[in-house]
Amino acid sequence: MTIRKIFIYLLALFLLAGVTAGTVYGWQYWQRAHFNCTGETFIERPPMKANMVVKYIFNGDNGVAVLRGEIQPENAEPIAVNHNVFFTFTRKGNDYFLISKEVVSSTGGMTDTPLLLATLPQFYLRANVTFYLNINKVSHDGWMFYTSRTPSLYCRG
Repeated sequence: MTIRKIFIYLLALFLLAGVTAGTVYGWQYWQRAHFNCTGETFIERPPMKANMVVKYIFNGDNGVAVLRGEIQPENAEPIAVNHNVFFTFTRKGNDYFLISKEVVSSTGGMTDTPLLLATLPQFYLRANVTFYLNINKVSHDGWMFYTSRTPSLYCRG
């Protein structure tokens, strides 16, 4: 084999390796911005308790958080929570910076009543509110969501 042929083969090999590495990196990047998962959260702030299921859907630069559950005030009827929070987000590594764009109650009710404001972060209740999440993939279909370095939700796909 001539030196020219060896050079062409090596160049083709390096080019193929570069394209493969770029494809794998692109696929992994796409997966970090396109996933959905569901988790359950329990909040206890006397004199009330809340139990909710939260589903996050991340799709490129947009997403939606779907909250379903109820808040149980002490000595009162439970209040249903049925919110869809549409948001945009940017990501740096595992840090996700979300901005709520629209908050809609599936039942047509108010999304920011005094009890809800005392229970949930404002991101889930009002538009144009920022929210920080650190999201780490912990299994093939599980993510741990952190707020302020505290685990807040284990989310499964």
